[in-house]
Order: sequence, then C-alpha cells, then structure tokens
Amino acid sequence: MADFLQLGIGAIVWLVANVVYVDKKRKGLRGLTRFAAFWAGTPTTWITLFALKDGQQPSFEHSSDDDDDLLDAIRRDRALRGESASEGASETL
Repeated sequence: MADFLQLGIGAIVWLVANVVYVDKKRKGLRGLTRFAAFWAGTPTTWITLFALKDGQQPSFEHSSDDDDDLLDAIRRDRALRGESASEGASETL
C-alpha cells in the first residue's frame, strides 16, 4: 500500500511539474519555479524545452481542405468503377 501511495504522489508531482513548466515557458517567465518544475517533470519537459519557444502559445495547424478533395476524388473513382459504399467498406475490414 505504501508503494502505491508513493507512486501516486510521484505521478501527481510529475503531472503538476509539467503543467507548471509549460505555463511558465509559454508566458516566457524564468526563475527558480520554472527550474524546479523542469527537473521535477523530466523527461517530458525535455520535449517541451525544444518544442515550445519562450513566450509563444502552442499552435495547432488546422487540417487543409486537401483531405476533403482527396475524399471526393475517391468517391468519384468508386462511382465510375461502379462500387457501392458498402462494398468498399467491407474490403477494408
């Protein structure tokens, strides 16, 4: 039971340290708190160190419309070959 409690507390500390580090790095703040959070949250904070610049919000790119164009082209191709949607779905399974 003590090992489980120790692992649980360690996981919570690791999670909080990662959240604090990402927040401090995103805001561009430096100091002892960021340093301590970095070392308490390793190895994940190493990824954040290189992936996120100081003072920068993480940006997630929206998928382009190329995916919709590709799907339309597949549907047109299947319609030209005379395949129904159910035949195509059963082949992929």
